[in-house]
Amino acid sequence: MSEERKEDRERAKLERAAEKSEKAAAKREYRIEKVKAATNKALAVAKKRKYLVLLIAAAIAAYLVIFKGGSGSGMLDTVKNLF
Repeated sequence: MSEERKEDRERAKLERAAEKSEKAAAKREYRIEKVKAATNKALAVAKKRKYLVLLIAAAIAAYLVIFKGGSGSGMLDTVKNLF
């Protein structure tokens, strides 16, 4: 009977070790996926901000050309008169 008990204990020990390694692997995969998601979000926000900066720069350039006297062409004078 003691041989059977030893075998049962050994089998249980191996099962616990397998479960522990599976749990560790699942935790590792979760962390990797979490980092990938955060990276993708950061890239999307950076892309959005890039376009926002370009839009603001275009608006400032348009303001300077129209209201501070750009090239002085007749078309710009017409646009200035609208505002």
